[in-house]
Amino acid sequence: MQQSFASVSKSADAGGTSPAVIELDSLLRDYLLGLVLIGGIGRDTGTRPVQWVHSSDLLDPAPFLTPRTVLLTTGAQFGDDDPEVLEAYVQRLIHAGATALGVGAGLRWERIPPALIELCDRLHLPLFRVPYDTPFLAVVRTAARLIDARAAADWGREQHPPPSFSGRRERLLAAERSLREAVLQLMVDGRLDLAERVAAKALPQLPRGSLSVLTFSEPPDERFPTDFAALVTEQPGVLSATLDGATVVIAEAGEVARLRRALTRAGVPAGVSERATAADLPELLEQARRASELARGARDPGPLDYRPEMHAGVLQLLRDSPEAVRRAQGLLAPLRRHDERHEDRLEHSLAVWLRHHGQTSPAAAELGVHRHTLRSRVQAAESLLQRDLDDPDLRAELWAALRLAE
Repeated sequence: MQQSFASVSKSADAGGTSPAVIELDSLLRDYLLGLVLIGGIGRDTGTRPVQWVHSSDLLDPAPFLTPRTVLLTTGAQFGDDDPEVLEAYVQRLIHAGATALGVGAGLRWERIPPALIELCDRLHLPLFRVPYDTPFLAVVRTAARLIDARAAADWGREQHPPPSFSGRRERLLAAERSLREAVLQLMVDGRLDLAERVAAKALPQLPRGSLSVLTFSEPPDERFPTDFAALVTEQPGVLSATLDGATVVIAEAGEVARLRRALTRAGVPAGVSERATAADLPELLEQARRASELARGARDPGPLDYRPEMHAGVLQLLRDSPEAVRRAQGLLAPLRRHDERHEDRLEHSLAVWLRHHGQTSPAAAELGVHRHTLRSRVQAAESLLQRDLDDPDLRAELWAALRLAE
């Protein structure tokens, strides 16, 4: 059953004093932002409470939303604008208690799809257009400023102890981290033009020309993330974000030496790829990950440069065996026959799912499908293979077979 916005808001207040909020109108009326309300307009639209603004291109952002949030999106998560996918997305936002949805124009869509506008009208979720020239961070920062002003006014009126704004600043930093993660994922996916447009006016110039990828997981020094962030967050030609639980840095060739020195000083086991162009990012990322794995087991901690022989392991030995390749093709044959007969992509979906260690949500995000769709594909593959995909030995065997049969 659809949960109403009012009931969600009431439950959010049940635990104690409500944090400061503003009305949606105060955000929409900020002329510098140029926001235009285009759907879900009702009598209470302007007075709906806003506690925070967040940006996300996840197909299911609901787990990361709190009630009274205005969500901003480029629409990049909607592959073919399927009406059922759009409706499920809007329903999830309503169930999470979202106040409104803002869509960036000129990014995924030049014109907001009429189907999305009609959905928001029918389901009473305010929908507004964010002009191409307005960065999402500008909307987030404006909302934070307005909410801070309201909190200060409430404190002065009620004479309570001064409120702490550290939580709101943390949310602002979290919004920027989300933006960086989205831009990095777009670059790795080869959607370089869209990455440039999403990052415009919100992030420093993205890496161009000859570049490398650096990656590491958990540094031993707790102070290192803060120190390293100072080197990468405002530096043109460098983009740093979290991807699959690890820190990934894309850097122009001229910036790699100083980043390597910082990693060496901190004793961080990291991987550094070869140099290439942005078109080769998936391969560079794989190189950096491989070097990072080996760096974690090295005697002297620090960054390790990728070398081609690092991949000359068991898989290379298997590739040199015609029998191993034949058996890999035989194992995958049921999937390939199905995909050819039904013009489906079970084999590719299974490969992405295995690469994400069986984690459905990140794999679905990479494929651009809903996680339930991916689960159905994995179950179909399991049925065709007549094997249990929960078996780690089978997963390893399938991954090897997929690599051999490429």
